[in-house]
Amino acid sequence: MGKVKGDSKQGDSKNKISSIAAHVPDLVVYSDFRRIPYVEHFNGVLLFADVSGFTALTERFSMCSKKGYGADELTRTLNSYIGDIVSHILAAGGDILNYAGDAILALWTVERSRISELISMVVKCGLNIQDNCGVRETDVGSVLRVKIGISAGKLSKVIMGNEENRYFVVIGRAVDEVRLAEGLAVAGNIILSPNAWELCDRANIAVDHFEDERAVKVRYIKRDPTFSVEKYMESVGNNVEHEDKIQGCVRKASRLMPNEEREKFLQKYIMKTVLQKIDANQPLEYLSEMRPVTIVFVNLQFKGTEADAEQCLAIHVAAIGLSKQMVKHHGRINKVFMFDKGCTFLCLFGLPGDKREDESTHALQAAYGACEFCQKEIRSLRTVSVGVTTGPVFCGVVGHKFRHEYTVIGKKVNLAARLMMHYPGMVSCDRETHHYSRLPQAYFTELPKKAMKGVRDPGPIYQFTTRKVRITVGQSPMSVERQKEYTLLGREKEMELYSRMVKSFLEGRASDTHTYNNVVIFGGGSGYGKSHLLAEVVYRASRGSLRVMPCELAKTDIHQQNYTLQTLLALLLTVETCKNFAEREKVILSQIEQPDMRENLCLLNEILLVKFPVSNRVSLMDNETREKETKDFIMQLFCHMAQAEPVRSECNPELLRLLRAPRTVYHKLTSLEPSVIAQLACQILGVVRIPTEVELFLVERSHGVPYYCEELLKSLYLSRMVYISEVEESEECRDVELLFPGPSVEVPIPSSRTSSEEEIRKKSMGLDTQENTSSLKCRKIAALDESASERLNLVCLTNEGAKFHQIPIPLTLRGMALAHLDQLLPNEQMVVKCAAIIGHTFTTQMLTHILPELTEDKLNDTLVSLFKAGTFVCGSQPEHLVDLSLVDEKYMLSCYCDQQAPARRVDEDEDEEDKEETPGQASEGGMWRCDVMRFRTTLVKETAYDLWLQEQRRDFHGECAAYLLKRAHRCVHCPTDEFVFGHKAAVGAAIIEISGVLNVQVSCEKALLDIQKNPEHLGPRRGTIMIPPKSTLESGDVEKTLAVLDAIIQDHQQGAKLSRWCCCDQVLEVVLIPMARHWIGVGDVPKALYYLLESSAACIYLSYNFRALSYLNEIQTILDNVKSGRSAFDTAMKGRMRVCKFEKALAYRLKGQVLFNTGQIKEAEAMFTKALRLLGRRLPMTPVIAAVKLVYERMRKLRLRSQELERPEEKRLAFLHEQINCLSFMWKISCIKRVPQIDRAMLAITMEQNTATLTSQQDRVVFSILDLHRFSQSCGQEEECKRYERQLFELLAQLPDTTEAYTLISHFIRNLCIIRLCDGHLEEAIQYGRQG
Repeated sequence: MGKVKGDSKQGDSKNKISSIAAHVPDLVVYSDFRRIPYVEHFNGVLLFADVSGFTALTERFSMCSKKGYGADELTRTLNSYIGDIVSHILAAGGDILNYAGDAILALWTVERSRISELISMVVKCGLNIQDNCGVRETDVGSVLRVKIGISAGKLSKVIMGNEENRYFVVIGRAVDEVRLAEGLAVAGNIILSPNAWELCDRANIAVDHFEDERAVKVRYIKRDPTFSVEKYMESVGNNVEHEDKIQGCVRKASRLMPNEEREKFLQKYIMKTVLQKIDANQPLEYLSEMRPVTIVFVNLQFKGTEADAEQCLAIHVAAIGLSKQMVKHHGRINKVFMFDKGCTFLCLFGLPGDKREDESTHALQAAYGACEFCQKEIRSLRTVSVGVTTGPVFCGVVGHKFRHEYTVIGKKVNLAARLMMHYPGMVSCDRETHHYSRLPQAYFTELPKKAMKGVRDPGPIYQFTTRKVRITVGQSPMSVERQKEYTLLGREKEMELYSRMVKSFLEGRASDTHTYNNVVIFGGGSGYGKSHLLAEVVYRASRGSLRVMPCELAKTDIHQQNYTLQTLLALLLTVETCKNFAEREKVILSQIEQPDMRENLCLLNEILLVKFPVSNRVSLMDNETREKETKDFIMQLFCHMAQAEPVRSECNPELLRLLRAPRTVYHKLTSLEPSVIAQLACQILGVVRIPTEVELFLVERSHGVPYYCEELLKSLYLSRMVYISEVEESEECRDVELLFPGPSVEVPIPSSRTSSEEEIRKKSMGLDTQENTSSLKCRKIAALDESASERLNLVCLTNEGAKFHQIPIPLTLRGMALAHLDQLLPNEQMVVKCAAIIGHTFTTQMLTHILPELTEDKLNDTLVSLFKAGTFVCGSQPEHLVDLSLVDEKYMLSCYCDQQAPARRVDEDEDEEDKEETPGQASEGGMWRCDVMRFRTTLVKETAYDLWLQEQRRDFHGECAAYLLKRAHRCVHCPTDEFVFGHKAAVGAAIIEISGVLNVQVSCEKALLDIQKNPEHLGPRRGTIMIPPKSTLESGDVEKTLAVLDAIIQDHQQGAKLSRWCCCDQVLEVVLIPMARHWIGVGDVPKALYYLLESSAACIYLSYNFRALSYLNEIQTILDNVKSGRSAFDTAMKGRMRVCKFEKALAYRLKGQVLFNTGQIKEAEAMFTKALRLLGRRLPMTPVIAAVKLVYERMRKLRLRSQELERPEEKRLAFLHEQINCLSFMWKISCIKRVPQIDRAMLAITMEQNTATLTSQQDRVVFSILDLHRFSQSCGQEEECKRYERQLFELLAQLPDTTEAYTLISHFIRNLCIIRLCDGHLEEAIQYGRQG
């Protein structure tokens, strides 16, 4: 039956039909093209293999705290084990009907006369499976085991569905028996059902009998069965053409010849999610992931009196009805199977392409709609039961390469099945579905708990009832209520705006000026705390003697007619708590006394569910008039209740028009400041302190979004990275806390460790928590109530070995990002995924470099769509601007790249803050104009990045790194080529392999530094100082000194005016940080370390201390791994490597500098000490040795003065610079300690001066003298201070025109300001301060 191979197109078609056939059983592959529904009867043998340990394995991977670890490893583990089992079944001629989670159902069809032989052959297959796959240990410690049930008899195949989607199910007594047989088995057993035992060759199979059971347990088979597998396989599928036999192909259906009609027929049985990957010729491994989804099990129990044809028709009707409900609510039917004498549908919400943020709500609505449909349309139905759960599960293609299916495995899948069976006749759901649906409590009724097999502590179980069970009027509770002792953190600006607007409104109304604002809109992204802000507004308004009518709409309220109007009217008339219509009427009449208004109350009958008599006037109205009169009457009611003048009833519901209204104030919520994140974390956990590592992790990963912070904390706690412990006494405050006390806020703390763990769980579910309070002070909380001796202070601590940089994105947050990505077209998704490889901020030039197949038109259309979808924004857009892009298409394509051009900045003399920036358009005339873009949310970027397989990431990272190696590494306005002086020379240029000059070039990203193409706009280099050649700075004449300084600064500003914006921050975002990530992705440790250190130094240079510390912690992990012989990071190339002392010392020095900047003096000193030890310039620890060392350094200082030194080589110079940096901090630390160590400070500064002399660089020598100047003032050495001051005047006047010189002058002016202030000369200090 073979056929000669044709062209490549035919080959592709052949591969496609084989790929499709791998997802469906032979029972479907070889089906006739009949009209559905239909039933086909046959005899056969069923084998049901149930694998234990899959759920535990899935949970272990889902709880793994290692970033990038989970789906790939889990897929390999699952498919390795299942593939081995399926190989035995396929080799025995079996047909895999389906993969039911962690179970496999296989079928052999045969004539009734040969069924005895076939049973013996299937028993032998089961024994082979137990011998080879009975017990298997996995790499993560879980043990997989299998138990098998076998049944035989008459079966029926039911084909159902519609023209778009079809489903199949096998029904019959044998199906029920095989599941009962498997239920009697334990791991390692093979059980024959009663009917199989009756039909088999009993003389050939040794068995053990069960007490009171007709089923038997197989021990062994006495002789090989006579059933011929080869002949059986040849007899299958003779109605379809196949290719010749292929070595190693154990399934005949994998050799199908191209057949367009059959291909289209088979596609109807496969989920759209899988078909998209097959059509795109992408590996199915792309679909394997740990994914948050909502699972819906629907079970139909029939009366049992119906014939097979009637049951087939009932299942067909149910399949069509369920399919419509699923499609309507963005869900999918995954599979249909018989379960516990009923038909069960497994439906999934949140799969790739269907993800929605409100999928739990959609799932509940679909489940309820399915129940109503089945109960109404299927007469033979006894009961319909639905179980709904939400949570992380493994979603992916499971099985053998020749026969596999897309399925879901996990604890939540098992729980949904158990809910379906233990709560019959209703829609039941778990706690997570109830919580994430965000539906009012009126939709749910809590159910009594039941013991369920394999389920431990499922939490509260709810029945979803919809509002048809309870009629409510005006009951729309807030999803977030302001808790008494929980202060809203980080929103002081917003609350100040609200208070100011309310005051202005009340004053304007009282004076009748009509100049006040009457609408305040707070906008922001998901998770920014809008609900908490609203709760705070409601709380403050109610305390301020204002009438408050809070109203929050749920997703399902959209479909309820007049719901918003009903709710507001009910709140206005205070009838929301009334139990019936008579009580509502009584309350309304007590507030409306005017006869003309009472006459119109009947207009509210349908809205408020009352029964006022219809007046003659109203009865004569037509529908249009009645609708208009109802609107006018409602406005009249509002004005009457507010005791205000009537207003026009015309209103425009469009958000954009409301935003642009002259009396509307719109305020965009921004991310929280880093300092607030620590306070928020303490508030969420109910602790008095969190570790610095946790604070840094939250600042970096939450990006200031409160909800992200909450979910990250939950992830840390559940993955056991952190734990909560009790402290009895408060620790000593740090030095910086004594000097700079922080603000206090109210934060709740629990009363015990046990309750604190419950607190976290409740908080994550949005439940009530305790109301103990304490006062937060930076990272520390002190109890307010000192008399409460029984109160326990709790702290959050990190577990040993916790690696925060490996924490994956919490699945709840990942679900939000996936919901956004799944709305995009395939080509748009590819662009987003490639941009995610580049980094958070990226350029159009680089994007097109790694996507060369994108034409200019296609690129423009794709990027326009992504801007409109809110995926990308212009990378030059200022953060403070109001974002109107989501409500007006005009603003969706806003681009600010042109405003970065120097030509525009030259002519701008006005204040930057007062200037209104008018954006251009990112796309004009079909051409893309925006040069720099960024992700609107980092969450989408990180999620899109995780969608790549590891090998694919490596290739893309290598391409990106090679591209960026030729680009800028420092902006044109700054003096040096690297942020760390001599870094490349110290580690070896060959290791880094940087091409060309590191200064910014014309070939750099156009939008990043477009200034290079307009050199005439540059003027002098930033920082160039123009010191008159004959001018000298005199210390005695303050006026003359200030006049000369004025001239210097004016000359500098004249040049800097042409190039006043340093672009180092853009170089950091677009080049350095991406380079570090790319080399990590490639696995090149030396380059990754180099760029991580450069990024850290750049962050410190730009005062991004928290970001710098996060990179330095990552560097420390790399160094620790290398030292212990482990892989530096997950993607690192194999082989041992050594890190040079310079980079180790640099890491310690940079970390010490960050710690010093953030006030952690003791920790900073330890870092500098380690750095100096590695640099070969350590400070003695004992006073005696320090005194001897000081004498030596002073003698060395005298000797160096008399020598003419040569400039050291670059590598040696780099070491000297690092020594100077460390020593400069060491003397300051010694001086500011609680007990100053002046001798040690004197030694450090003397060593610094000698090291500066060794560099033979004038700027380093001046820098050391500046430190001496400051040191002498700190020690009270007035004469020495004046001497150094005169010396500095002379040296600064002789410096060349460079940025370093100007920087040194600014340091000198600062010193003068501090010294004059300490001496009591306030006027002089102010004058110097202005210049500085």
